[in-house]
Amino acid sequence: MQMKEQNTITVLGKSFQSEEERRAYFREELRKKLPEIRQMEGFPIGEDDDIINLSDPPFYTACPNPWLNDFIAEWEEEKKQLEKNGNRSADFSVSEPYAFDVSEGKNNPIYMAHSYHTKVPHPAIMRYILNYTQPGDIVFDGFAGTGMTGVAGSMCENPPELVKQKLERDNSKINWGKRNVICSDLSPVASFIASNYNKKRDVTKIYNHIEGIINKVKSDLSWFYQTKHTSNLFGTINYIIFSDVFICTNCSSEIVYFDRAVNKDRTKLSNEFTCQKCGAKHKKNQLE
Repeated sequence: MQMKEQNTITVLGKSFQSEEERRAYFREELRKKLPEIRQMEGFPIGEDDDIINLSDPPFYTACPNPWLNDFIAEWEEEKKQLEKNGNRSADFSVSEPYAFDVSEGKNNPIYMAHSYHTKVPHPAIMRYILNYTQPGDIVFDGFAGTGMTGVAGSMCENPPELVKQKLERDNSKINWGKRNVICSDLSPVASFIASNYNKKRDVTKIYNHIEGIINKVKSDLSWFYQTKHTSNLFGTINYIIFSDVFICTNCSSEIVYFDRAVNKDRTKLSNEFTCQKCGAKHKKNQLE
């Protein structure tokens, strides 16, 4: 739980004047705890400094997180308030399995932000979380990969309108509200990506930083992508196409596949094409 009040950041009952102060404090606390945590089975191979530099405690640690019980204690207290407000029920139960068709595309911008094997789009996970849990419930994903379960749990509080409409068409009894998710994975790379997917970020600061990088790259390297045309005009290369080159079985000339098989509008690929030198007809799978 992180609260901001008059520029003061409160995390697990402790107050700080900035994120940097919070991070420095908890990193030092993590350093003190590392000798004991190292005794746990599955502790990652790495020097203390490397683990601490990767970590953003108490929210994310590149090793078993010693503050999990503290977070759980806070979340349990929050449940009581949610029940008082009528946002959750003490006798909640699910008597039937989730039986709707689950089909989600992988072109979601959140999903596409970072590739990873066996990744699941977060709207698909939201369906199960919303069906089997209430606002304030704690969800544990011990094979979290890049943290899509964490994204799904947070999205249950304030989903994009299109996602909300789609899920409500299948299930009219959805109780919207944030679910608290604990994400864990043995892979340091996966857990690091997951932490960045689930942290609160200053989007404007990120955008400005990326813009600065792009402008620096343009300034240093744009000449490399310039082409000179007629009348001393310059163009910029947007992309380069690499094409297969085949040998004509009739005259042994080289056939550039893109030149011969793609139509002028660049919209269609022909199954059959001709050699530009002898006119012999060919199919791709018949050539070397």
